[in-house]
Amino acid sequence: MDGLLADFRIPHPGADHEVIRKVNELAIRLARRAPEADRTRRLPQETVNELRNEGLLTLYIDATDGGLEATYPTQMQVTELVAAACASTAWCLINHSATVLMARSILGESARPYLEAVVHDGAILAHAQAPSGKAVPVPGGFVANGRWPFVSFSNYAKWTFLSTMVDGPPPGWQPAGKTSTPPPTHNRWLWLAMDEPGIVIEDTWDAMSLRATMSNDIVLEDVFIPEERAPVVVRPQPETVWVPNPPPAFRIPYSTIRALIGGQLLGIAQAALNDTIEYAENQNMTVGGNAKVNMPGNQFAVADAAIAIDSARTYLYDKVRYFAEKAITDEPFTRDDAIQLQMANLMARENSQIAVDRLFAIRGAHGLHVSGNFERYYRDVRAGTLHAFFPPDLERELIGKHLFGVPADTQPRWA
Repeated sequence: MDGLLADFRIPHPGADHEVIRKVNELAIRLARRAPEADRTRRLPQETVNELRNEGLLTLYIDATDGGLEATYPTQMQVTELVAAACASTAWCLINHSATVLMARSILGESARPYLEAVVHDGAILAHAQAPSGKAVPVPGGFVANGRWPFVSFSNYAKWTFLSTMVDGPPPGWQPAGKTSTPPPTHNRWLWLAMDEPGIVIEDTWDAMSLRATMSNDIVLEDVFIPEERAPVVVRPQPETVWVPNPPPAFRIPYSTIRALIGGQLLGIAQAALNDTIEYAENQNMTVGGNAKVNMPGNQFAVADAAIAIDSARTYLYDKVRYFAEKAITDEPFTRDDAIQLQMANLMARENSQIAVDRLFAIRGAHGLHVSGNFERYYRDVRAGTLHAFFPPDLERELIGKHLFGVPADTQPRWA
């Protein structure tokens, strides 16, 4: 098990060597707990404590405020390392980090007490991206009811953002021309403490992949949310820098957080490759008795997997470094930049799944055994192509339209 992460020990250019050293050490412990987390469908308390103690919950908080202020290469490699050890832990960390960014962007200065709680108390933040439920205006705010699915890290979260659509145009809406009509609804994000009356976490995440992410449903029943904790949100363009007046490490666009999923999938695939090589070196073929490593088919499979992983990693980190360097010089990002990162992220996600599928040929029926790690890698790597907001075909549509010079909202649409 200790050799599982050997291929990751050298930090990528631009990554913080001390942070990566600590995460390497942490990853060994996470890997030992991963089977338990998968069985119990919940991250162990020890794992959550270590994320707090190592400061990983503060990746997206400024150093002047006590955070790690991690550069983009550091963010990506931390994600990859943690995912190689425990994919569910990496997914929870990505979602918490995304919510930290949301709080900074959406709440502005009002987010400071919550960020201080992340730094000093290890508070965990969660969110639900898909607009759900119903928020009805009442004096001073809104009363919310309904169900929000896929709230990752829900069981440990202290606060959460829940996206919803509210009837009518947003405050201050003005027609753009004589033919403009007011929109029937507008988007608000409800900022809630998880211990408020009327909030229930329903244990609905009994899933095939990422079983320990606690991506449960949150149900609200007549919960009052003050106006100041129900801000109107307009989703930024992929090339837009999300955090106002950020330090250089965070002068990166909204789309960069999504690309961390590419790093997560590469981590899973690398762990599957390392585990399979170790397995094959100590096994003979069931039929014929020849050493597995001497069989050309197995050699082809491991070569294909390594090529798929390394090519995708090289492409993704090339874009990661480009974004980090551009952030330091404060150059504006373009739609082409965002598309390039989107392409690298898609390649990382799909190549990772291809690699693990090829490795199954070496494992054979033994790869189905739940007593080992490979079966978990095979399940977890599939989650990276299922996210509703960036499934592969939608990504290809947006990439293709950009290359053709066709506006993104031109019909027909894939989704």
